[in-house]
Amino acid sequence: MIMRGYGLIHWIDLSKRSIRSEQVPDDLAWNFIGGKGLGARILYDMTDEKTNPLGPENPLIFAIGPFTGTAVPYSGKGTFVFKSPQTGILGESVIGGTLGAATRWVGTTALVIMNRADRPTYLVLSENGVELRDASHLWGKDIYETEEELKREHGRCSVASIGPAGENLVKFAAIGNEKWRQGGRTGGGAVMGSKKLKAIVVEYDKQEWDAHDPDGVRKYSAEEIVPRAKEELKSYFERGTPGTVELANLWGFFPSYYWSKGSVDGWENIAWDAIKREVFVHPRACFGCPTPCGRYSRVREGKYAGSEVELEYETIYSIGGLNAITDIKAIVWLNDQADRLGMDTITLGNVFGFAIEAYKRGKLDPGFKLDYGDPESLHRLAEMIARREGVGNILAEGVAGASKALGLEEIAIHVKGLEPAGYDPRTLKSMILGYGVSSRGACHLRITGYYADIRGLGGDRKTIDMEKTKVLANLEELAAIGDSLVLCRFSTRTLIAWEQMAKYYSMITGRNATADDMIKAARRIINLTRMYNVRLGLRRKDDRLPRRLLKESFIHDGEERRITEEEQERFLDLYYELRGWDKEGVPKQETLRDLNLI
Repeated sequence: MIMRGYGLIHWIDLSKRSIRSEQVPDDLAWNFIGGKGLGARILYDMTDEKTNPLGPENPLIFAIGPFTGTAVPYSGKGTFVFKSPQTGILGESVIGGTLGAATRWVGTTALVIMNRADRPTYLVLSENGVELRDASHLWGKDIYETEEELKREHGRCSVASIGPAGENLVKFAAIGNEKWRQGGRTGGGAVMGSKKLKAIVVEYDKQEWDAHDPDGVRKYSAEEIVPRAKEELKSYFERGTPGTVELANLWGFFPSYYWSKGSVDGWENIAWDAIKREVFVHPRACFGCPTPCGRYSRVREGKYAGSEVELEYETIYSIGGLNAITDIKAIVWLNDQADRLGMDTITLGNVFGFAIEAYKRGKLDPGFKLDYGDPESLHRLAEMIARREGVGNILAEGVAGASKALGLEEIAIHVKGLEPAGYDPRTLKSMILGYGVSSRGACHLRITGYYADIRGLGGDRKTIDMEKTKVLANLEELAAIGDSLVLCRFSTRTLIAWEQMAKYYSMITGRNATADDMIKAARRIINLTRMYNVRLGLRRKDDRLPRRLLKESFIHDGEERRITEEEQERFLDLYYELRGWDKEGVPKQETLRDLNLI
């Protein structure tokens, strides 16, 4: 049978300016679903340990899933996949906004962009296929300017583009869509820049999508899923992700002063009540989302007037907490700058904090003073990073690369080259595993351990045992399949879990799927990404947290917050056993056979 819900894969050679298109094969669709899974399978087949992440041989893959752009709630996303220039391993980043949905509406499932153009280029995707156009007039523009100009030229469309950071190959450059939605992590913007690809434009006339039972999809969404959304995701509906700032500081998992403390002095000035009073305008959502978590915010007066962003918890933590900036208007200003230049704010905030510590140690001199609580100096530093000027050339490598260049690896906080998000593992112990074994580095979204610890799933925030490990493995599997279908992370933990996914998949594709089929596909994707990283040389040593987080503790509410080596090793042993991997974290042959990977 030909499965519904899947479209074309376009293979685009920028150097030859040639395009080859084919229907997604059914076996590829069934085994790897779409999005992250499909992209990882293609990347696995096209690259290896010899592939230069910034070389023409590294493909940039954009893939959506069978749910993307349909009446399934929370299905507006797509996934970029590539070998990461920041970490040297699997790179992937989910992007919201409208790019994924628009791609679906023109009958496409994946773009595989190969080699390098000889001049600045942008790609136009429509129901008529793919066209490559000259982008010389756009090169040098920021993301906002690029998007605005392309929308004027192309009318109804979705635009994904890079800014100066991507053009200058900053290792953590982001890809932006609808101004404030980014494929931010692991440096996809640098891969685009290396290919001289300024933007991807998707032109669409209608919001139409193919499915086996579209009326069934609409009915199930309207009657079963959407009515539960406001209650089950109430906090996101009311406050968005910035609502987490208060809880994080009260609990002591808000990394501050570059990972020295678990809360920042004056946090009340950057929490939701202050945001609502000072800068909040209205909520915003990605396509198909009934729970708008984005908080469109604008500075209306003062020296930062005119700055506008969709505020998220992670940026408040990284720009604010790590650097002790407790002026919410200044955070909006710096966030706006990062979005325009095209840089991942989680890494950028970590780079800022690292730079402050390097400056204090006499290892880094940008030509001006760096200190906590000084947004003006960080604004200047961000410009230097995006353009690789002066010390910005060192910091553009990210914390791992910069720390090695400056001889400060002992203070650097990263796992596999990726800087962590805003959940300190010394307080939330599940993040030991969450940051450690994530396929792309210290990511909070591949195993949402913070969610388990805050909700008390499998035990309290200190629990490390097999029951907790099973909870975390289930969350990882939900994330892997969610990033492949593609669904927002907030939905897969509650509203659209295994049974709901299987029901939707059956209605969309016409192939009967069970919850067990979905779980097996998720495990297949997790093991595929592990196989890829193992082929690149990763082992148990790479799944450990930075030594500093084990050596240094902090006091919060009169309690010492710390991690022991025994806790870390215990978590890894339990996880490897559950996954069917050996003591070094290599998938066993029988595990791969069971998942049809060999």
